[in-house]
Order: sequence, then C-alpha cells, then structure tokens
Amino acid sequence: MEKLHNLKERICSYDNLFEAYISAAKGKGDRAEVVRFSFDLEENLSQIQKELMDGTYKVGPYREFYVRYPKPRLVMALGFRDRVVQWAIYRQIDPYVDKRFITHSYGCRKEKGTLAAAQQLMEWLRIISRKPDAKDYWIIKGDISKYFYRVDHEIVMDCYREICDEDWFLWLMDTIINNPDVPFGLPEGMGIDDCPRDKRLYSVGQPIGNLTSQETANIYLDRFDQWCKHTLRLNKYARYMDDFQAIVKGRENAERIMREMTNFLRDKLKLNMSAKARIVRADRPVEFVGFIVSPHGLRLRKKTVYHVKRSLKHLKNLYADWIISFDRVKESIICYYGMCKRCNARYLETWIEENIILQRKEKPDEDD
Repeated sequence: MEKLHNLKERICSYDNLFEAYISAAKGKGDRAEVVRFSFDLEENLSQIQKELMDGTYKVGPYREFYVRYPKPRLVMALGFRDRVVQWAIYRQIDPYVDKRFITHSYGCRKEKGTLAAAQQLMEWLRIISRKPDAKDYWIIKGDISKYFYRVDHEIVMDCYREICDEDWFLWLMDTIINNPDVPFGLPEGMGIDDCPRDKRLYSVGQPIGNLTSQETANIYLDRFDQWCKHTLRLNKYARYMDDFQAIVKGRENAERIMREMTNFLRDKLKLNMSAKARIVRADRPVEFVGFIVSPHGLRLRKKTVYHVKRSLKHLKNLYADWIISFDRVKESIICYYGMCKRCNARYLETWIEENIILQRKEKPDEDD
C-alpha cells in the first residue's frame, strides 16, 4: 500500500489543528484547562503550529494515576495542549491505517468495540454449533501479557516508517514515543503494582491514556493480525486490543497454532503470551471482552454485574447529596440499560428498576 506523503503540511495546517481542538474539547468544555486554552484559541493554535513546523515541539508533563477496574493500570494523562497535537496526528493517519486493518480488529475503531466483537464470536459459535462435528472445534483464547507496557519502541518506529518515511513525521512520532523524561515500560515479569518508578523502562511501553497509544496499539498488532489471516489462514479470528480469539478444528491443530502464535509474538514483536491464554472447547461458553459468549447469546460476567451495581449505587448517593445532576445519572442508567438489552441480563434491569430510586436529601443551607 502506498505510503502517506506531505504529512507535515497536513498535520500542521491551521484547519486541521482547529478540528483537532474541536475533537479534543468535545464533552470537556467546562474543564478549566480547556476554558483557558479556548480563551485565546487562535494564539494557542498558532503557537502549536509554529512549534510543530520548526521542530521545537516537546511533549508536556504527564499526570499519573491508577485505576483498579477491571485490573490495575497506570494511566498517564497529558494536558489539553498535547491532546490537541495528538488529535491533529490522529485525524490525518487514522483514515489511512484503518483501511489496512483486518475487518475483525475491534479495538478503538469506529462502529467496532467490545459488543461488536462479542456478537461476532457468538455468530461464529452459532454457525459451528449447527455442524455435525461441532465438538471437534476449539477456541484459542489468547491474551498478551502487559501489552501496553511491553511495546518495543524500535518496532513501533518501523511500523510508522511503513506509513510514512518522511523525516519530520518520524521526528514527531519519536518525540511522543521516546519520552526522555517519563518511562512507560515494565521489566518482564513485573506488574504495575510491584514496579517502582525508577525501575520502569524507557525503551518499551506506551502511556495508557494517549490517543496515539490507542492508534499505535492497533498498528503494532496489525502485523500479528495479518500473519494470522494470511499465513495461518484463520477465517474465524477476532482481536480487541491485546485480547484475541481464534476458532479452529482439532485439538492438536489448535495446540500447534497456539505455539506458532506464541513464537511469532515473541520473535517478531517481542511480546509474550499471557499465562491466562488457553484452549477451550467451542461448544461451551467462553469469556471474551467482558461477556460470556455462547451460541445461545451473551451474558454479563459476575464481576461486570457487581461493577454496574456498585457504580449505580455510588451515582445514586452522589445525586442524593446534590453533587451531580439528574442528567448525569440518567445518562449512566441509559448506557447500562442499553448494555442489558444486548445480552441476557433482564435480571440486572429488574435490579436497577427496584433499587436505583433517585431522591434528593434535604438541600444543605448555603449559609452553614
């Protein structure tokens, strides 16, 4: 596929930067940093444009914090100015790279996502369940160990050279990926909870929270996707970020393919298959992207149900204490209802209807 050209002019154009600002500010217009940036918008965009054009742009400081659900993660958030730059890059390269991705890559892509991935796996399982030899089919349930923290920077830059080999574009991506002030990576075998900052690595990893990290994650594993589709000839293969599933016939065949996958990830991408990866029968329910998938439909994991209940109880309490608005709670309830409608979760709908009753406490006296 032909490489992209003239990315410097396209990324740095004022129109592109303005559209990037619109995208970065969407849903965040009341935040202080967005308000400050917007107050002098033209000058701020012009300054970004100048720094990008003359090669003096530097990534600002990261704000680091941890999230614990669904598993411990270190999230690194950039300031609004840097998010505008990342949107400017994304707007120009995503339409190009998205065409290269396989159909059944579902992470961080328009009209894809976890629900679409689970529904596709369910459809494949339904097709197989109708076969007379359905019990001969197996699912390779793959997972990549510490994926975001182990992405190799040299391989990442090779991936971006395949998209555009212009010096300016490679300088910009290198500036974002190889940050000399912030280590993103973890040593092999270490988790985020047991790795102090001074033990983190500069040569691997990418920050969870960056828009470019999401794009890089897909670009990096696209090499694996293409190999699975064109070399292994896997027709029923789907991936959501570092979680993938492949359906093959024969247990021995599945074991052979899983070994080849493990070797490819290790030798070509310097990644390791997680200990959670395994081979399971295709005629039994399997967990994928937060759902329990079977030919009969989708169910929510117990952990997901627990999280939904806890989240709604928390929102209910915040509403009662006058901390958040009715619209804020309503938005979350509608989202959870939508999730329930798409899987066998009538029991959770009933729980929401019976337990999430919104009432305000007596409003506190402002003079107190």
